[in-house]
Amino acid sequence: MGAAAAPISGRKPFRGMAPKGYRLRMMEPGEAEALLAIRHAAAKPGAQPLAMAEFIRLLLAHEVYVAVAKREDRAVGYAVAGGQGPIYWLVEHNVAPDHRGRGVGTALLDAVTRRARWFGHRTLALAGPVGQDGDASFFRHCGFMPMSRAELPLRPDRDPPPETPVVAATVMVKRL
Repeated sequence: MGAAAAPISGRKPFRGMAPKGYRLRMMEPGEAEALLAIRHAAAKPGAQPLAMAEFIRLLLAHEVYVAVAKREDRAVGYAVAGGQGPIYWLVEHNVAPDHRGRGVGTALLDAVTRRARWFGHRTLALAGPVGQDGDASFFRHCGFMPMSRAELPLRPDRDPPPETPVVAATVMVKRL
């Protein structure tokens, strides 16, 4: 009998993409509660809290990217995304308020963009924010622009991916 195969050490697909003091990786089992806490902490005033069961359905239907603060070894941000035809939808993107302004959100967005390109998607899109708030300016700074849903190469209202909240008449897109 041959020797047993050595265990595979964890892949590092996002090595070097995170700002100093952080690392990026895909979601690990048991992290939903921590990510939901980030979602609630990052929510705008008056936003309806999401129940854990709904949040888990959202996570299971998409790929989930996580930013971890190395010092505390805890999740501090995440992005939820999934592909549909030529479009890769960014469904959620949240960073804990006390870790904003350090490049974590941009690093998560870069990881999502890299993954979308890897799988041959030509467009990265998100429903809203198209106003003048901080979220919209962040996405504009990262290369997104407002576009009518009717102008998309694949209309999300015909066959949206599960749990994708595409309800706005305008979305923000970034050509890859």
